Amino acid sequence: MVARYTVNTHNARGEQQKLLELWRNEGVVAHRYPQTQITEAWELVNASLIKPTRYFDAHARAIEYQPGEKVHGKSETNWSFRNQLFSDELIATMTETSRTGSGCNTLITFEREDNGTRLTLIWQPALKLATSFTAESTHQSVHWTLTNTEFDKQQIEQFFAERYAYQSTDFADIGDDHTDPFLTRMVHQGFIEKAASGYYNSDGDALQGGHQH
Repeated sequence: MVARYTVNTHNARGEQQKLLELWRNEGVVAHRYPQTQITEAWELVNASLIKPTRYFDAHARAIEYQPGEKVHGKSETNWSFRNQLFSDELIATMTETSRTGSGCNTLITFEREDNGTRLTLIWQPALKLATSFTAESTHQSVHWTLTNTEFDKQQIEQFFAERYAYQSTDFADIGDDHTDPFLTRMVHQGFIEKAASGYYNSDGDALQGGHQH
């Protein structure tokens, strides 16, 4: 499955719109950020081990991390957060306020107040997928909208196969290779040792932080 979102942020700096794609295949999930041409992927090795890989789509290059290895200073343990964008733990802290439809078409609205921010999530349990999410405070509003979903298995397998074919480097070996211009440039720009993009860092990490309260 692939789900595409627009993320609109409104604050004192004005309006910003970003795009995000959620790709799922058997035992692997990816978040693609079209603006930065970066894809973050996670493979579920077993119930407690998750293997992250970062794909630089514009360069057809990949950086592989070992399961449990720290990315952005933390090791990956929450599969539902990556697979759903909104973790089971977050949803468990929210209050169901309405429910519409039935069977596979059921939509549940969840709400929660979090340190002055009002969170509203419209959730499709059959797909474990958000159809919309809003975080509103006096300073900022962030609104996620699901724009479309596709279930073309061939398209999804091709998406992952293309990235598996990229030239790959193990994260642990990056410091040893000073001859690769791509790695040198990425480290210098902070794309490898820090966040993949400002968008990922501000929205992704902020939301994940909310899951842990």
